[in-house]
Amino acid sequence: MHRLLRFLTLLGLSLLLPFAPSVAQDPLTLLQRHPLESPERGVIAHRDAIVRALGIKPGTVVADIGAGTGAFMEPLARAVGPGGRYIGVDIDKDYVKLMESRAKRLGLAQASVVLSRPDSITLPADSVDLMVVIDAYHHFAPPEPMLASMLKALRPGGQLVIVDFDRTPNSPRWLREHVRADKATFLKEMEAAGFRIDRDLKIPGLEGHFATRLLKP
Repeated sequence: MHRLLRFLTLLGLSLLLPFAPSVAQDPLTLLQRHPLESPERGVIAHRDAIVRALGIKPGTVVADIGAGTGAFMEPLARAVGPGGRYIGVDIDKDYVKLMESRAKRLGLAQASVVLSRPDSITLPADSVDLMVVIDAYHHFAPPEPMLASMLKALRPGGQLVIVDFDRTPNSPRWLREHVRADKATFLKEMEAAGFRIDRDLKIPGLEGHFATRLLKP
């Protein structure tokens, strides 16, 4: 069991279905030791740097796609402020319940949670200013339906920021086996869906990942 937890932590999965029953039994007690919350994950160790790189302004509506346990809920919700909105989106019912408990415990009135589907984020059209997908996009298979729903939900000029594993021929074997494609392929999928690549974001200290901002024309 310890080896399995270690493996899942390193992979940084956003959908850990085997753990969902345990999370549902006692979510707040187990939260701090859940694999998705481990500082051994690069995106958790550099969470503050990622949020800073987003340049979020107060009043922004941010959707966290594939939010899992809501590891980014607090910093993103604090960044948008009471006049903004944070929306945690995930396909797993137990994670949605966990995020709801998390928002209530933290007193984040600006935070809400949405249960999505494998083919849609289930958000209204033109309702979001910024979407973030952190260590989750590589799970989108096929990606086209999700990307279509994401583009629809973004307001014109809205931003999509992808932070994911940067798979290369020199990547560790587990990463090459787990992540379905490389950065170039991911970005081509997004361009084909109608997004326009803006630029890469620099996340100091975050290794083995890429971070790219795209725009809805």
